[in-house]
Amino acid sequence: MDIDYALAFDFVDSDGRPYQLRFRRDADLVDSGQLIAVIAKSRPDKGLTRAISRPGVNFHDVVAALAGWHSWARLTDNTIDLPAIRRRVLDAGLGSGEWDIMDQA
Repeated sequence: MDIDYALAFDFVDSDGRPYQLRFRRDADLVDSGQLIAVIAKSRPDKGLTRAISRPGVNFHDVVAALAGWHSWARLTDNTIDLPAIRRRVLDAGLGSGEWDIMDQA
């Protein structure tokens, strides 16, 4: 089960692609999983999924790393700087250091 972050926002990558940010749990009702970015809008690349954190990180550690993201990562009223999110995750020791494509629908 995924936990969505702010569905009203686009988490925009440096190439301009709009992603949704999600925490994908390893299993229902557990706190471990992976922070991912997914293109969810109707576009040719819909379903493109990229890893933000490494697998198996604790959800509460991700929440702590991203505390205040609505302020420090905001670009406009409805866009968020996805590279800033990735940097925070890396700085917290939760990232893999790579911007991996996981799968594409």
